[in-house]
Amino acid sequence: MRKLLLVVLLVSAASLIPAGVAAERLPNSLHGGDPFSAVLSGHGSGTSRVTINPGHNEVCWEVTVAGLTAPAFAAHIHKGGPTVNGPVVVPFFNTGFGTPSSATSFSGCTENVDRALIEDIKDNPGGYYVNVHTSCSGQPATCGPFFPGSAVRGQLTHP
Repeated sequence: MRKLLLVVLLVSAASLIPAGVAAERLPNSLHGGDPFSAVLSGHGSGTSRVTINPGHNEVCWEVTVAGLTAPAFAAHIHKGGPTVNGPVVVPFFNTGFGTPSSATSFSGCTENVDRALIEDIKDNPGGYYVNVHTSCSGQPATCGPFFPGSAVRGQLTHP
């Protein structure tokens, strides 16, 4: 009887959680998490969807870009406000400066991310930004700024 009562209480409590609270799961993630996004602009445009999951020390991401002036070779989350260039805190991908990618969409998960960092991103998304770097080596001067300047950048926001 006690088990039945416990099951009834748990089911009742679960039904009180609004449907919109369920965490969005990105394609490469085995877990849910809190969704964040960034609108990227600069030498091109794009969007980034980021799902953070402190319980699994995981950050999953989808980055889509358009109109870049050169191929991309790295993308990541940096710590810093809108006018601050800060250190990389969560790497997304890095094909290497010598092997940039002409792809316009990237996705994956970064594992073993420090839980305190994930919690800080969750509590202060505007203090972090996503950017995509391009390789301008050997490209015309109109390519844009040379690394470490990013091609496109956007602050994280929580929906």
